[in-house]
Amino acid sequence: MLDPQMIQTRGFRNTADGFEVRLRLPYYRGVWTDLIVGASLTVDGVSYPPSAVRWSIGGSADAARWPVDVPAVLSVSRDAPLSIGFHTVAAELRLTMSYIPEELQPTVWTEERRLVITR
Repeated sequence: MLDPQMIQTRGFRNTADGFEVRLRLPYYRGVWTDLIVGASLTVDGVSYPPSAVRWSIGGSADAARWPVDVPAVLSVSRDAPLSIGFHTVAAELRLTMSYIPEELQPTVWTEERRLVITR
């Protein structure tokens, strides 16, 4: 089951080459992945632009659709793992909605949460 917030508490962890965090789609229905403009992450004041964030949806890097009940896994490469303990994580997600006029695009969701890395 997913947290109601966009940034999920489960899945925040170190990886072999950096860290990953999971996002729930904040929109009420699924979206095609070509409508995802990108996401930026900030961890403890260090910003990672959309170009530094790799996506995986449902275990696939080339998924065609992001369903509302499947978290996206966002991965970031860094030289050292994040320290064990609490971190302030902020995400900014940008989506294009096919039915909203271009001059009002993209739709932006932002959120900040305190997450913990346990190992």
